[in-house]
Amino acid sequence: MAIAEIHQDIIQTHILTRLNGQSLANAGCTSLLLQSLCSDEKLWSDICSSDWPSTDDPLVKQAISNFPSGHRSFFSESFPSPSNRLTTTSPLPQTSQIISSVDIRYNDELMFSKVESTNTTPSDWFQTSPFRIDLLEPKELIPSVVKFSSDDQVMQSNLEKHMTLSWILINPTLNRAMNLSSKKPVSVQRNWLTDEIELNYAFVAVSGISVYDTVYVNCNIEITCGVKQTSGELYVSGMSLTVQDIDGKCLSGKTSMEVLQGLAVAERRSTRYNGGGDDLKERYEEYIQKRRERKDMMERRERRLDLVCVAGGIAFLMAFWSFALY
Repeated sequence: MAIAEIHQDIIQTHILTRLNGQSLANAGCTSLLLQSLCSDEKLWSDICSSDWPSTDDPLVKQAISNFPSGHRSFFSESFPSPSNRLTTTSPLPQTSQIISSVDIRYNDELMFSKVESTNTTPSDWFQTSPFRIDLLEPKELIPSVVKFSSDDQVMQSNLEKHMTLSWILINPTLNRAMNLSSKKPVSVQRNWLTDEIELNYAFVAVSGISVYDTVYVNCNIEITCGVKQTSGELYVSGMSLTVQDIDGKCLSGKTSMEVLQGLAVAERRSTRYNGGGDDLKERYEEYIQKRRERKDMMERRERRLDLVCVAGGIAFLMAFWSFALY
């Protein structure tokens, strides 16, 4: 039986509603009939709500309504990762607001969902201050039903394998969206000062025309977790997004927005990211390696400078005493 012989209501109600976003997009490329049926706004709205519950927030829905094809455009923007290469583009319109749509899951069960609007209106303070988005207030704790034993290694391993994050940044001015999370953590480590666990989800981008002038930037998302001593329940105590340079320093609001707007208009690519973010982790490890190499180079340069200063000082003293004695 040809697909055209099946009643359209059956296709829409019993077939297309069972597909995920990728499958629905692929189905829409097979025929004009399916292209029309697969463009249904409610289908894409339901898929976005299922993948990212935070998109049900009225603020996000309002922003998505201005996208060229609504939720379908939003999905195509947010599901694959942006290209990791920033290219020089013509000046983009400045935006006064960016929206963060964030969802955390553990073992595919929703732990946390939140939408945050950040004022990015250009001002002297914003342009020069370090850029940072915090989703939680100081001392705010997000509880969960996830429990862990006292084995620290097992806990860190489970968090690395099973805690996934989606952080979609929406630019209402450009009507573009991008998911800046690596989905799974690129690093998990315990902060021995606070005794909490820090998970980093990163998206590393590069700019430059050759390997000799390559500039690395890291859109770093840090999640801070802890475990209650009495019950063993996991909680989240911190959640932040920063844009960092190759030295790990937070970039200013002006520079960060230039990076984020460049990523917003960058091409999208559906790679291994969709299966777990292995390529993003490899890119982060490359970024960390470049940071170490730069740090070692700076330390060697400082040591050489110190030796030159010491040698110069000794030569000056010897010349001074030679002049004084003779």
